[in-house]
Amino acid sequence: MYIPEDFIERLLNSVNIVEVIQKRRQVERRGGAYMAKCPFHKGGEENNASMKIYEETGTYHCFTCKETGNAISFLKKHDNLDFIEALEQLASYVGMEIPKQERSPVVIKSTNINNRAGDIFYSQLKEENGRNTISYLKDRGISGETAKFFNLGYANAKAPSLYEKLSKEFNKEELNESGLFGQNDNDEFYDRFRDRLMFPIRNIKGDCIAFGGRLLKDKENQAKYLNSPETKTYKKKYELYGLFEVRQIDKRPDSIFVVEGYMDVIGLFQHGIKNAVASSGTAFTKEQLRKLLNYTNTIYIVFDGDEAGLKASWRTVENSMPLLREDTRINFIFLNEGDDPDSFVREHGKEAFYNLARDSKSLSKYFFETLKKQDDLSSIEGRTIAAKFALPLIKSISSETIKQAYINEATSVCGLDFSKLIQGNETHKNVNVPKKEKTEVDTRSIMKKSVLGIFSALIQHPKLADSKQFNLIAYNSKFSFLLDVRDIFLKHPNSTASMILEKIEQEKIKNVFGEALVSEIKISEEDASSMIKDCIELISQTYSERENLLIEKYKMNELNSSEKRELQQIILKKDKMSSEEEALIKSLSSG
Repeated sequence: MYIPEDFIERLLNSVNIVEVIQKRRQVERRGGAYMAKCPFHKGGEENNASMKIYEETGTYHCFTCKETGNAISFLKKHDNLDFIEALEQLASYVGMEIPKQERSPVVIKSTNINNRAGDIFYSQLKEENGRNTISYLKDRGISGETAKFFNLGYANAKAPSLYEKLSKEFNKEELNESGLFGQNDNDEFYDRFRDRLMFPIRNIKGDCIAFGGRLLKDKENQAKYLNSPETKTYKKKYELYGLFEVRQIDKRPDSIFVVEGYMDVIGLFQHGIKNAVASSGTAFTKEQLRKLLNYTNTIYIVFDGDEAGLKASWRTVENSMPLLREDTRINFIFLNEGDDPDSFVREHGKEAFYNLARDSKSLSKYFFETLKKQDDLSSIEGRTIAAKFALPLIKSISSETIKQAYINEATSVCGLDFSKLIQGNETHKNVNVPKKEKTEVDTRSIMKKSVLGIFSALIQHPKLADSKQFNLIAYNSKFSFLLDVRDIFLKHPNSTASMILEKIEQEKIKNVFGEALVSEIKISEEDASSMIKDCIELISQTYSERENLLIEKYKMNELNSSEKRELQQIILKKDKMSSEEEALIKSLSSG
């Protein structure tokens, strides 16, 4: 895979990382930087803002989980995108076009197989065996034009099988990984989808990554709907059926309807409602919601009017709370029991469906209506039960403004001070935490501070990468990571710090570099040069002193197990060991 480095650098320079993160998290300014609650630990629901975002360098760093990166790495991890998808997302924000590129061989093979299968299913729909499927679609009011737009197809029940057709183009291993086939007890392949109406599931780029299949008539021991299993290119909780098609009509629609089934999406589309997606046979997940909020600020949840639909709606409330923003609107449409979006729009029409949207229930209204139903709020016991129900959900809200509004309303509903309840809960969580006594020099702390100092000096004054001070450690392997970063600066003298970060491969080193990137302390070139010299000397000295201390403790038989491992690592990292050190390693290993 190749994308020109100059394009990546131009893209990173063009996007504002604060705005990128702000689309997904509540961000507040503090001094010369911004802070947000980190989405990468505690399920994205931490209580305090520990992620620092520094606009100047285009980077972020979490001081709790140490996650660090630039706009590309944030989107990759937060939205579960690959490198190319993250670039495409960023490019769309600033109106840049990505140069043509190659994709990884695995992705190419997987999408080629699924795309080819989709074409075969579509062609089979128009053959003799597909007549019943066409009749079914016509009975449901689905036109040929709509079927073509969604690339609907038919999976044959008879020979030739899909496996027979695809095995002429792809090898056994590739087909096995596609999710399109199963294996019997004799290790023979069989088509997973047989005699079904087929719904290709396409990613945001339009590549087919999976399928859903519907039986046209009930068959014993067979589920009405069958979905592809998860594969290397298909993760159910991230994908939404119809999102690609929605964006073919409108790249950023004013609103999106979330429905349960494939036919709901297609039925609404047939009636002119072309902004609906389905959750691909699974509950509407937090990850799917995050994805949708990249493309619209208003979402309508329209699940079936049965008990399962009501449960799914409430799960959506729970998943939505941490993601609420001031510009986000999540509303719920509740259909009558026995109705689904497809049947409703067929019976009542487009305008009636839009009327449902206009009369929909806001998430906050739905939340507090549900809260009031928890118990008898006229009693202390009932109010306590209701408060216990609401407290964790309100705590999970990232936006302080929205959280305060919910606190005020919950206080009014339950007659209990939710500010104090939340505060009390946090205080309780933090009491009686034993403090670790510091009896010796914290080598790791000194090492980290010194490395941070070197990285800060290089970030602000890249030309210091050619400093002769680095020659002092040039032949010592334990400092190789410093030399690796130095070399990146030397090879790319004109690259931004954000781009340098992209080139660091070791995750631990990357995290420390990221922390240096969000530092707001300005250093003169003269001070930076002195800092590099002092930090290199300090690191060397600290290692030496620590080694001597551990050896003395070893001689007195006072080493604990962790100190033994530490001493082993110090010695093993040396380019050359003395005979005494070799003997010591053997003794430590046997002990």
